[in-house]
Amino acid sequence: MRNKRKLLGFLVMVLGVLPCSLTVFAADTAMKNKKWLSGQGGAYVEEDKDGTLEYKDYGTSYYKIKVPKQGYIIVDAKVSKLPGADRYQEQEYGYGTEETEKGSAFVNLLDSSKKSIYKNENYFGLKNKFSFSWAVKKGTYYLAVGGSQKYKIRYSFTPVAKINKAGKRLRGAVLLKKGATVKNLLFDVDKSHYYKINVPKKSKVTISVNSKIKESNLDMGLFLQLLVVQGNTFDFVDNKGKLLPKDDLVTWVFKGKDKLVCNFPRGTYYLRVGSYYTTGYYTLKWN
Repeated sequence: MRNKRKLLGFLVMVLGVLPCSLTVFAADTAMKNKKWLSGQGGAYVEEDKDGTLEYKDYGTSYYKIKVPKQGYIIVDAKVSKLPGADRYQEQEYGYGTEETEKGSAFVNLLDSSKKSIYKNENYFGLKNKFSFSWAVKKGTYYLAVGGSQKYKIRYSFTPVAKINKAGKRLRGAVLLKKGATVKNLLFDVDKSHYYKINVPKKSKVTISVNSKIKESNLDMGLFLQLLVVQGNTFDFVDNKGKLLPKDDLVTWVFKGKDKLVCNFPRGTYYLRVGSYYTTGYYTLKWN
């Protein structure tokens, strides 16, 4: 778990330079649960007799997924630079293979009409392995993959039969009983879930989380913020129930099983739960 002050802004650095050239579009490919598929975003080819390499962009590949019921998927990807990248970079820029850019790639989840569901594409670049999660309902989806790298990709689907109710806003926050476990799917990064807990006396409170939300490129997961009511407004507090300065907040980020220990005075505390970049499944309880 990581503690972050203020909301984060993310700048994704996309590595590699793609020369302008012919684009070849790939046909749709059906994917099966937990089965790896391989592809690449382009290729370096010899267009002239003198052996000069040109980059051929293959465009975006679409991988079709059929989801039988509500749940979440985790997409795993492994990437590497294209054959000929060293030679091309030395040809174009005059420096050796040790500094060759690996290129970049992206994956995005689309609906059955191939329209983007989320505003954020997940870029690959600085790492060789990545994982992303998305909450899904029954239906047909596509993974759109492109860029300038070789890749192997798969998805793993986990059904979630029942989920608990969550508030859509602070004033509609759902009361959580002590010791009860909430199971929920977060479907939209722009729509957080809201809960509240009543602490009858000054107490040590442990908030336990199991997050299946993954975004390994930016190393993010499920976030949690704490608030209290002050008159007609909601104000952020830390894990000791202490009011934070105006326009300030504390955000805890959870990956996998984790917990937050609080020392709260008597009162009602509000929990805002969400994700910055991807969606998925989580459980939450307090004692």
